[in-house]
Amino acid sequence: MNIHLARLASGAVLATLLCATPLAAQSSFGARAGMTLSRFSQSEEQVEVSAVAGMHVGVTASFTGPAGIGVAVAVAYSERGTGFTADDVPEEIDLSVRLGYAELEALGKVPLGPGPYLLAGPSFGLRVSCATSLSAQGRSVRTECGAEGDDPFSNYDVGLLGGIGMFFDVTDFHMVVEGLYGFGVLNVADSPDDAVRNRSLIVRVGVEWVR
Repeated sequence: MNIHLARLASGAVLATLLCATPLAAQSSFGARAGMTLSRFSQSEEQVEVSAVAGMHVGVTASFTGPAGIGVAVAVAYSERGTGFTADDVPEEIDLSVRLGYAELEALGKVPLGPGPYLLAGPSFGLRVSCATSLSAQGRSVRTECGAEGDDPFSNYDVGLLGGIGMFFDVTDFHMVVEGLYGFGVLNVADSPDDAVRNRSLIVRVGVEWVR
């Protein structure tokens, strides 16, 4: 069901590209950098999750038709994860998980006026890093996933991104500010008995050069 939903989202973005981007489309290239605020969505009631901050960087290419409708493709590195406490763990112990993904985004882009625009579409992630951290009494221990046994997380993630952006003309380029919410549709736990999905807020700024 989740994979079917991701395929439908991908088809919607491709349809937008084919229908809204003629041969005379305007293209732009740029970069983005910012932060993520993420947590796991899970069914385990005994565990209370909290958000953790991470980094987000990437490069982008946008193709826009005369009406301003188009598609934005990005290759990015984005960190996800969560902090959590269990009922039988003392409050002074801080536990967290941090997953790093190499991601491909394909977002439909619809203008709301001369500056603001909407973004929505799928993202596909390949996990390139994973670590758990435990902090207590001023000490911190970091462990790579799988270093002491089976890796508890899968290597892939598929999600849906949606949000709003704003660009500003600055001489020969555009300044861009974007806010996106990421809704993971795949279970990132390596066990089918657990239902763990990424939820994240991405705030990023960047520059674009129009060709």
